[in-house]
Amino acid sequence: MKEFTIVRGLFDNRKRQLIIDDNFIKFDHNDHRKNSFITINKENIAGIRYGIHFIKGYKFYIGREYQIFIRNKDNTETKIYFKLFYKRKLSEKHQLFVDIINHLWEKYFNEILNSYIQKLKNKESFELAGITILNDRIQFNKKEILFDDLAIKKYHHYFMIYSKQDNYNNKLLYHLKDKDAIILQNLLTNSIQ
Repeated sequence: MKEFTIVRGLFDNRKRQLIIDDNFIKFDHNDHRKNSFITINKENIAGIRYGIHFIKGYKFYIGREYQIFIRNKDNTETKIYFKLFYKRKLSEKHQLFVDIINHLWEKYFNEILNSYIQKLKNKESFELAGITILNDRIQFNKKEILFDDLAIKKYHHYFMIYSKQDNYNNKLLYHLKDKDAIILQNLLTNSIQ
């Protein structure tokens, strides 16, 4: 079991506990209830999306919000987030975000990724992050790319899948906006190596 203390931001400075256990995630998410903890059991966890949302001031960026969305099998999401402004405690907050993400991958999402890798090895077809995965190709937006022709370009907050022969046959997926995009990125990276 690993515990993290999260302070959401400048105007919400209450210390909240995030507990990541082998069997559940427990997060203090609400100010107004006596029992403000929400618990997500491991068997109900279906997916994740996460990233950094930059907060813009009048002419320049003044802060950032670290966001983590954990999706249940009933398609509801639990949001874990915290903000910082004017680079105050930037390295501390960024390290907290990285530690939470790494721990979530270690406890839950590596297992989910491995289940998709197994489906791919068994030549099962399935859909992930809006992409249909078939035994030898992927399909999206009435387009398709064979695995032999598939390439990936990775960036900090998103990635692009594209055809090596036709760069215009591509799809851009954002880690924060597109559900399970980060799982898809890891799956495709693993499968085309």
